[in-house]
Amino acid sequence: MFGDRRYRFVLYVALLVAGLATLGVYRVIDGMRASSRVATQNVVIASADVPEGTALTAATLAVVQLPVAAVPAGSYTSPDSVVGRVSRIPIFKGEAIVPGRLAPDGTAGGIEVKILPGKRAMSVRIDDVAGISGMVQPNSRVDVMLTTRDATAQGAQVSKLFMSNMRILSIGSNIARGEDGRPINAPTATLEVTPAEAERLALAVREGAIQLVLRGYGDPDSVQTTGAKRGDLLTQVDNGPPPAPAPAPARVSRAPARPAPTPVPVANVPIPEKTDSVVVRIYRGDQLSSLKFEQARDSVRRDSLRRAEQRRRDSMPPSPLR
Repeated sequence: MFGDRRYRFVLYVALLVAGLATLGVYRVIDGMRASSRVATQNVVIASADVPEGTALTAATLAVVQLPVAAVPAGSYTSPDSVVGRVSRIPIFKGEAIVPGRLAPDGTAGGIEVKILPGKRAMSVRIDDVAGISGMVQPNSRVDVMLTTRDATAQGAQVSKLFMSNMRILSIGSNIARGEDGRPINAPTATLEVTPAEAERLALAVREGAIQLVLRGYGDPDSVQTTGAKRGDLLTQVDNGPPPAPAPAPARVSRAPARPAPTPVPVANVPIPEKTDSVVVRIYRGDQLSSLKFEQARDSVRRDSLRRAEQRRRDSMPPSPLR
């Protein structure tokens, strides 16, 4: 009886020690997990593309968990704080909603959201030609060309680009480009201008015809031209197109001048004087004799040599082999 109690006591003590050890290990592991866990924060993002000047709705917003270190400054944590706000610039899917992408609180959707501080919106009438067959779309950059009559040249027509790098706010009632990129045909175009530019544009519309000249993407340079007149066209027709600029002359590398060579002194070699006689040697056996003839003309000289040779042969004794 006493032995059973003792065994039970040892069992209870063992179970208690095992439980305490398990609890200690669990707390150590939980502490390690807590130390390695990254702190996160709720961030409101766009769940779909939001065009410029569009009011945000609950259907276009979502909440995600982002690490605190990656949370954009000024981001919102609840969708209720941004529902109804109007986007100032296009917001793409997955981008965080921050104050810089939204118009001031209370602003209604429309073209006024796109107007920068200090600028104005002004509409001008365009046709299919002036609007480049609908290729001019919202947010395009254009130059404005005016064609009118020049009062200083007896009413001759003149064409001039008088406004450069103007931003198109809308074409008709469209304030955003179409998703498929199709042309937008409308009777009016709204440009973003300064007050001074608005005055010049209003006068240009009354004085002549305007046309929009579409600029390429990323071309911010201003244009300064002198304008074109009818006389310029006739001059080009009569004289042909202006000549192409001459190519730049090739650079010729000039070697350093070499010093002139020092003249080598030439020794004066005496030229032997031409003799005025010819000496002919004649062998007679073991005897040698010579005849001297004065030089004359070539024919006389040949005759003399021939006669001398003949005399030599005649005077020689006959050969014993004959």
